[in-house]
Amino acid sequence: MKRYEFLKHTADVAVRLFGRSLKDLFESAAWAMFAVLLEKTKNRPGAALTEKEISVCGEAPEDLLKAWMDELLFCYSVEHLVLVRIKSIELGDREMKAFVLFDAFDREHYTVKDEIKAVTYHELEIKKVRNRWQAHVIFDV
Repeated sequence: MKRYEFLKHTADVAVRLFGRSLKDLFESAAWAMFAVLLEKTKNRPGAALTEKEISVCGEAPEDLLKAWMDELLFCYSVEHLVLVRIKSIELGDREMKAFVLFDAFDREHYTVKDEIKAVTYHELEIKKVRNRWQAHVIFDV
């Protein structure tokens, strides 16, 4: 099962996310966002990875998804960290916690593709379709 697909959008980047569960959907969101941001150009064997705990709260699943992506975008934009692996995700009704491994960004190993200014609430939607989860997200680029 594919994790995401990019959709046509006038000025921003729209993506449809897929997951067998809400946890899978949140993972798909992370990978889709980093696919917009970067392309890996070289392997980095033996790289020292940074593990971070990311915790967010929200009133609805859409709020949690946006907050999760906002935190990942902060890690990339401010701390210059690149997503390598999502070790675990714990998802409750109003909170989410994940343990994530990051690599330090450097231009020798990663090529910047696009800049995401923000994850938007515009058309943000999560729904269950035939026993699978889907979401629609728009990134302001």
